[in-house]
Amino acid sequence: AAGESGLRVCLFERRDRLGGHLAWRVREFEGEPLYRRAEALAAELRAAENVKVFTSSPVTGVWGENLVTGFTVGTEGDPFRECHWECRARTVVIAAGCMDRPLVFNHNDRPGVMQVGTAWRLARTWGVRPGKSVAFSVADDLGLEAAIDLDELGVRIRFIADARESGQQGRDVFEALCERAIPFFPGCAVSRAVGRKRVRGCVLRSLKGGRSRRFRCDLLVANAGMQPRIGTLATANARLAYCPHTHGYQPTELPPGVFVAGSMTGLRDPRSIEASGRVAGYGAVEWCGGRPGNVARSGNRATGRSGSPMRASRAAAAALRDSKALPGPPPGCGIIHGPAIGRGAKAFVDLDEDGTYKNVKESMARGLDVPELAKRFAGFGLGPGQYRVAGQNLAMIMADLRGDPVEEARATTVRPPLAAPSIATLAGPGHDVHKRTPLHAELAARGAVFRRAGPWQRARHFGDDPSCRDEIRNVRTNVGILDSSPLGKFRIHGPDALKALQRVYISDMSKARPGYCKYSAMCNDMGQLMDDGVVVSEGPNDYYFTTSSARAGTTVEWFRFHSRHDGWDYNLVNLTDVLGSLNIAGPHARKVLERVTGDDVSNEAFPYLACRRITVGDGVEARCLRLGFVGELSFELHAPASCVPYLWDLLMEAGAGFGIRPFGLEAQNCLRAEKGHVIIGTESEQRVILTDIGMGWMWDREDTASKKVGAPALRASERQTGRLNLVGLRVEEGAKAPLDGTLVVDGDKIVGYVCTTRSSEALGWQYGLALVHREHAFPGRRIHLCHEETPGERVTSTAFVISPHFYDPRGLRLRS
Repeated sequence: AAGESGLRVCLFERRDRLGGHLAWRVREFEGEPLYRRAEALAAELRAAENVKVFTSSPVTGVWGENLVTGFTVGTEGDPFRECHWECRARTVVIAAGCMDRPLVFNHNDRPGVMQVGTAWRLARTWGVRPGKSVAFSVADDLGLEAAIDLDELGVRIRFIADARESGQQGRDVFEALCERAIPFFPGCAVSRAVGRKRVRGCVLRSLKGGRSRRFRCDLLVANAGMQPRIGTLATANARLAYCPHTHGYQPTELPPGVFVAGSMTGLRDPRSIEASGRVAGYGAVEWCGGRPGNVARSGNRATGRSGSPMRASRAAAAALRDSKALPGPPPGCGIIHGPAIGRGAKAFVDLDEDGTYKNVKESMARGLDVPELAKRFAGFGLGPGQYRVAGQNLAMIMADLRGDPVEEARATTVRPPLAAPSIATLAGPGHDVHKRTPLHAELAARGAVFRRAGPWQRARHFGDDPSCRDEIRNVRTNVGILDSSPLGKFRIHGPDALKALQRVYISDMSKARPGYCKYSAMCNDMGQLMDDGVVVSEGPNDYYFTTSSARAGTTVEWFRFHSRHDGWDYNLVNLTDVLGSLNIAGPHARKVLERVTGDDVSNEAFPYLACRRITVGDGVEARCLRLGFVGELSFELHAPASCVPYLWDLLMEAGAGFGIRPFGLEAQNCLRAEKGHVIIGTESEQRVILTDIGMGWMWDREDTASKKVGAPALRASERQTGRLNLVGLRVEEGAKAPLDGTLVVDGDKIVGYVCTTRSSEALGWQYGLALVHREHAFPGRRIHLCHEETPGERVTSTAFVISPHFYDPRGLRLRS
C-alpha cells in the first residue's frame, strides 16, 4: 500500500525469500494455495520501482527518530559475508510475524522434540520428512493445520493434542481434522517426553488432571500456541502489555511514525492479515504526506493510487473500515506449562541457557520474583535466543507462581541486537577502504608497489628490489622525486590562532615568522611525541602548518579538544586532500627546480627552512618549503591537488638530464634514518617522552602561561632513572645483521630494542636506531643484540653506541 502511493519503501526480510508463514502453507484460500498468494504479493513488490527489497536482512534494532539498523547476509555473488546497514525512515511499519511459544514439559530438550514451524518447514520448504511416527501437542489452529498437512504428505500422525477445549478450534480446520482418522484430544497436552538419547515416545495428560496415556513416536511436535515477535517493537519503545484474549504481548501505545501489521497483532485469517497491512501502509502514507514539508524521497508528495495526502487519509480510513468487517484475532491459549511436571527439574524454560522450571521456583524462593531479576539469577534470556525462547513463558510462569493474574505478567527487557551479526560486521567493512593520491595511476605505471600507510595507499618502492638501493643511491648522487601528498596540511587563522598553537605545540610558536618554517612537535598529556611538522606565519594571526600523514585526520579534533574550555576565536581548515605535495631531493634538486620556475631559488635567496610562494610552469602557484628530512638538498612543493599531475610531468621532464627518478617510502625511511631523523611510532612509543629521543631542545621550558600539552609530564619525568633513550648503533663488521625489533640484552636482561636498522651504501656499514636504558646509552659502549630468525634459533651480534646522526652530521648537504 505504501509503495503504490509513490513513497520510497525499503523492505527488510529476515529470511532469504518473501512470504512469511504463507510461504509453506498449501491450504486453499479463495481458490488458490496460500503460498501462491504469497508469491503473487512478492512479485508485485519486486516489480515496484520505488520498493527496494532486502532479503536475508534481519533488523538488529529500531532507534531514535526511526533509525533502523541491521545487516544483510551475503550470497555467493556478493563481495561480503555480512554487510551492516542503517536506514533513516520517515515512518516504520513493523510486521515481524509470530513464532511458536515453546511448551514447557518434562524432558522437552530431548532430540526429537520440535516446534510446529520447524517440522512444517522441513517438510514443505526443504522436502525433508521430519519423522516417521509423529505426535502433536499444540494450542492453536496453525498447529492443527500443520498436522493435517503432514498427514497429507504421508507422515504417520499418532495423535493430536490441543490444549484448548473442544469447540475453540476453527471450523474449517476442525472439519478437515474430522475427515481423517487421527486421534484428537482437546484439553490435553504432553506431560513428558520418553527416551534417553532421543524421543521414543511421550506421556499425554488432560490439563484438568486424571490418568495419563503413553504413546510411541519418534518425533514430538509441541508448542503452547503462537507468540508475536515483539523485539522490533520493543526496541522502537512501543508499550507492550499481555493481552488476555490472544494470550500474547500486544502493543498498547506506538511511538510517533511507527505502525504495526500482520499476525503479530493476533490476526490469523489471511484476509485480515492483508487488510492490516493495507491499514498500516496507508497510515504510513498519511503520516508522510499529511505533514507540512513531508514529501516522498523521490521528490513527489504521496501520489499514485492514493493520490494527495487527503486522498491517502481517505484511503486509510476506507482500509480500516474494510478491515473491521473481517475476522479479528481469535482467542489464544493461556497454557502456562504441561500438566503434572512436578518439580520441573527437566522442564526447560530456556533451552539456550538450560534454565528450568525448578530454577524459576528457586529464584522465587530467594525473592527474585520478577523476570528482570530471575534472568540474572539463572541466566534466562541471556543466550542467543534472548527473549524469543524464554521471554513470555518466564513471565507467565512467574506470575502464576506469585498467584497473580497472568495479565500482570511483564516480559523481560528486549535488548538489541535482535539478531546477532559478527563482530567483524560491526567493526567495519571487510573490503579495503583507502585514499589514493592524485599520482596513483602515474606511480603504478612506473612499477610502484603500494602498501597501506594510515588511510592512504602509498608507493612503498619501485620495481622488484624491496631494499631500494638504486632509489637511495639516486637521491644521494642525483635527484629523486617523492609523492608526499598524504602529508597533513592545515591553515589556522583568527585572533586566537597563536594561542591555540602555543597550547598544542611544545615550542615557542611566537617565533614562527613569515617566510620561514618553524619545526616543532605536539605531545600528549604524558609528554609522549604525538606529531611533528613545520609552522609558517603567512600574515597577522594566519598560519600554515604541516603534520604527519597518519595524524592528519585527527588534528582538528586535537586542537578543539585542548582549547575547548578557553572560548578562543580561531578557524582551523584541513587542506590535506585539497593540496597535493611533491618532494624533490638530491644534489641536483635546485637545478631541476630552476628549470620550471622563474623565481630565485638560490641558496642566498632561498636558504634552508625558508618558505616561499613561487610560480611553476604555466602559472601554477605553489608553496615551496625548503626542508631536509632525507638529509639532502630538498624542496617541497604544495599546490592544488588537481595541478599535481601537471607539476609531476614538468619536473620529470626538467630533471631527465639530471637522472631524476621517483622514490618511495622505504627509500625515504632509509635516508631519514641515516640522518637520524625520527618517525613517530617507529623511534617513539608509549614509554618514551620527547626528551628521551633527543628532541627536548624544542621544548619551551619558560612558557607556563600557555599550558602547553605535555609540559607538566616532561618536567616531572625528565630526570627519572631507568628511562629509555634513543641512540645510534654501529654494528660490528662480520656480525650477523640484526633486524628491526632485535632485542638489546645485558646478560639475561632485556635493556632495549632496535627500532630501525639497515645496511648503508653511503656509510659503508650497518647502522641502527635503538631505544635502550639510560645506563647503556653512553657513546662508545659495546652492547649485545639478539633475535630469532627461526623459532628457537638465537642469532647474536654486537654494536657500539654512537650519535644517531650518522650521515652528514653537520648538515652541510641539506644546507648547500
